[in-house]
Amino acid sequence: MNRSVPTGHASAISADVQQARAVAMQLRQQGRLDAAANIMHAAGLKALGQPDAVFDCALFIKESGRHALAAELCDRQLALSPGHLRLLALAGSIDHEMGRFGAARSRYLAAIHGGIDLNQWFLLHALSTTQRYTDADHPDFALFEAHASDARLSPRARAAVCFALGKARDDIGDTRRAAEMFRAANGLVKREVHWSRDVWERFVAAQIQEPPAASLTQPSGCVPVFVVGMVRSGTTLLADRLGRHADVRNRGEMPFIAYLAGQLKSQGLLHDVRACAQARDIYLAHLRQDDAPARWYIDKHPLNFRYVDLIHRLFPEARVLYCRRDRRDNALSIYSQYFGHADNDYAYDFEDIASYAAGCDRLMAHWAQSRRLPLHVVDYEQMVADPETTLAAAGAYLGLPGEQPATDARDQGAIATASMWQARQPIYHRSVGRWRSYGEWLPELEKLGAGGNA
Repeated sequence: MNRSVPTGHASAISADVQQARAVAMQLRQQGRLDAAANIMHAAGLKALGQPDAVFDCALFIKESGRHALAAELCDRQLALSPGHLRLLALAGSIDHEMGRFGAARSRYLAAIHGGIDLNQWFLLHALSTTQRYTDADHPDFALFEAHASDARLSPRARAAVCFALGKARDDIGDTRRAAEMFRAANGLVKREVHWSRDVWERFVAAQIQEPPAASLTQPSGCVPVFVVGMVRSGTTLLADRLGRHADVRNRGEMPFIAYLAGQLKSQGLLHDVRACAQARDIYLAHLRQDDAPARWYIDKHPLNFRYVDLIHRLFPEARVLYCRRDRRDNALSIYSQYFGHADNDYAYDFEDIASYAAGCDRLMAHWAQSRRLPLHVVDYEQMVADPETTLAAAGAYLGLPGEQPATDARDQGAIATASMWQARQPIYHRSVGRWRSYGEWLPELEKLGAGGNA
């Protein structure tokens, strides 16, 4: 390890980083992410030569959505300590989310071959999503095969490798082997999670039975745009394309609506005007942040479909774009993907996926019919078949002015969802009807039917 900073100063640097982090955390909690990231960047520069301290700073900056700043800090430290495994993995993930897939691959491979703990870092799965494979002789296949049954890996880590191998096999058209890997991967994770259809169905019923409340009247000064629907239904693609407009900021998947809904519900304040106004102000601070202002702000957390009534209560000026996809293609896309968050613990069993999708259908129909809330539906198949018309219609619903080139591209391209590869490719048709090639190996798919798009 390079020690460009004398060892005796390491504790002082650590203290500086911790102090900077405390200030930065306060700023981030206020939605001032630029200011928070800049403080941690300055602390990271002072800590150069101490890769663990720089790692902490860069991770904070990445989590604040300032990827370019985090990448620059990682690059500086890796020039001093090129073999630091955690920093290689972090830098790779930053490159990955910024669409620099070649650089991400190089750093992932360096960390893997350097011996990084694959129980902590699921880098083989990440590696598989940096490219589309065309040849079974690609060396990644041997790498995935070698780890798919590695008893040293935890069930979740082995599942991530099986998902990686399934994805690679799918790329080259080997659907039989891909299906085997997807089934093995989902089985491993399914035994680790405890998602309940009964709990989900009770939640949906409770949302439907919740009496409507009057919307707040104070204007927010902007147009919050919520892109909702099942995961893997085109939400990332839609948000990315709309976010390229000069008057739009795409904030990615924000966690705040679910959090605020939980807080208001648990405290019996869903119908309290003052509490709802405070919740709105908290959300707006994180939506606007402290970068260049815009008129339209996108929150593309798909599972916000659970709280559309609260969205319209807090923001009567909000716009909701509801993404739908053929149930069979949607289910296959979900089943072939590893998810890290407990919100998606339904994803590892076809019956659970069907139950979750049925709940989504029920809630969206209820919001649209009973509450008469303005929604705009975007069907994935139509977006793929005619993207220009589909995007124009969505833009018209939002009230966007004529198409303009983006004027502030900084970090606009960072995508931190499972669709980070697909969203950066030209819109293609091969994902439509993809489930048919798996009919023999995953017969559960045909039983699902087309779903809400029928």
